[in-house]
Amino acid sequence: MSKFFLRPFLILFLFHSSSALGFKESELEKFKVSKMCEYCDLSDSKLNNLNLQGSNLQNAKLENASLKESDLSPKKMEKTTLYTNLEGANFRNANLEGANLSLSKLSNSYFKGANLKNVSLIKSDMSAGNFVNADFTNADLSGANIDNAKLENAVFCKTTMPSGEKNDSNCK
Repeated sequence: MSKFFLRPFLILFLFHSSSALGFKESELEKFKVSKMCEYCDLSDSKLNNLNLQGSNLQNAKLENASLKESDLSPKKMEKTTLYTNLEGANFRNANLEGANLSLSKLSNSYFKGANLKNVSLIKSDMSAGNFVNADFTNADLSGANIDNAKLENAVFCKTTMPSGEKNDSNCK
């Protein structure tokens, strides 16, 4: 009788623990080729120095991911521009140092504690995003939309703000 009751719990545990392991290598490889990863999990993945122009990472989970020196700017095509869609994506504690996020859609995204040093966010839509404790040292936010963005405890040091003014308010 006890085996009957334990089986459902064991199956549920195995299913839950396998999904808690983070990204699947197959999802990562598929993303590198297609640049499409809506609602997928790429947590802890290494995406350094990649051309990710025009990627769609809407509502993707990229916690603790590393995207150092990657290009997430729009992809210019013959008659259209394919913008990088990062709306609602989770970049908590991600390392995006030196990445190009110019003209990207970052509205409602979660960048709490993210490393955004030397990042280009020129004319990006950062509205309603969470950038609490993010490090914007040497970042360029020229022309970016930061309406309703949460910027508490963010590091601004040698940062170009949306107005073009330099912000050195939190230099260490």
